[in-house]
Amino acid sequence: MFINPNYEWNLSQQKKVLLSDNELSKLVNGFVDLMKKDPNAGRNKIRRYVMKIKKEVEDKKLNANTSHNRLKPIKMMLRANEIDFSWYLIDKMMPKETKSEDRAYTRNEIQRMITHCTDIVDKLIIIMFSASGFRLESWDYFTWSDIVFFKNKDESYKGGALRIYHRDVGEYWTHTTPEVCCLLDIYKEYWINKFGSAPLSSDPLLVQERKPYPVRLKSRGVMRRVGKIVEKIGIRTEMIPGKNRYEVKLDHGFRKYFNTMLRRAKVYWADKEDRMGHKVGLEESYERYEEGDFERFSEYQKAISFLTIDESARKQIELDQANEEKTELEKEIQRGKSLAREVEDMNQRQKDENTRRNQALEYLMKKEQEREGNSKKSE
Repeated sequence: MFINPNYEWNLSQQKKVLLSDNELSKLVNGFVDLMKKDPNAGRNKIRRYVMKIKKEVEDKKLNANTSHNRLKPIKMMLRANEIDFSWYLIDKMMPKETKSEDRAYTRNEIQRMITHCTDIVDKLIIIMFSASGFRLESWDYFTWSDIVFFKNKDESYKGGALRIYHRDVGEYWTHTTPEVCCLLDIYKEYWINKFGSAPLSSDPLLVQERKPYPVRLKSRGVMRRVGKIVEKIGIRTEMIPGKNRYEVKLDHGFRKYFNTMLRRAKVYWADKEDRMGHKVGLEESYERYEEGDFERFSEYQKAISFLTIDESARKQIELDQANEEKTELEKEIQRGKSLAREVEDMNQRQKDENTRRNQALEYLMKKEQEREGNSKKSE
């Protein structure tokens, strides 16, 4: 079943009216035949559709930045039917993209979300979204094999790696915070109590609550949960004046928060973009299972205190970082002192060597003088 393109959305807020497969097939085949027999007529239809899109953008019913998505199915359909069509002039007719006016969630808003979470699943969703900056559809891919934990010598967590879009063409790795790692430990205990055994590596990371066996909690379910939490704390109650959208996007607000925190932590730009799944020409690796394989984790560590939501945990991380920096500074000072002693010892050895050389030279000069004196006497 597919959405009916003739449905009048402005007349009703009811459920979407759908086309049957047969009706859709007739529409698609009819348009494909028209493009093959009379390309000019097909081009005029597309132009009229573009004018309709522009009218919706002007009436604030459609965002100019997303309006281009309306043409993607048509382009794909023509390519699939091997119909050569120039989109240059059509694309020029489309509304120009504008700078996005939506903002990121603030840490305070995310903290308020956590206080209104009803269970560990809600909390894990909010914290993971904020700490790793992935897109909503990533929840449809996650399994337990996609998380790699990094530990300190005392077995405490120092972070982790998270695989996004496993086995998809867009697969990439990002990182996550110790806060997420600890929550996943708690969730694993919950899983064991619920299902009677530990999760397998192939099991979905999050599962539906009402099922007696592991069934993936998909992105739509995640959005419903986030929507309820956001509604409770009073965010997204009013749309932007003159715009048909809210000030902060329900899921993308977390991704913007992630991007903002990495910038504040002064994470290297290419590493930040790579962690967000943007293409920046960095070398790609396909199999990574150990911390040493994630050479850019050290850059992400700069942002861990910024991405940690719990205040006490964040202060502890900042304290640990300060102590670590202090320890490193003390080591540097100690190395400096050791180097100074080495230089002093080297100077002393050089001085002693010079003294021995001078004494030897004086001795040789004295012997030479005695030899010359004895030679003169013998003459």
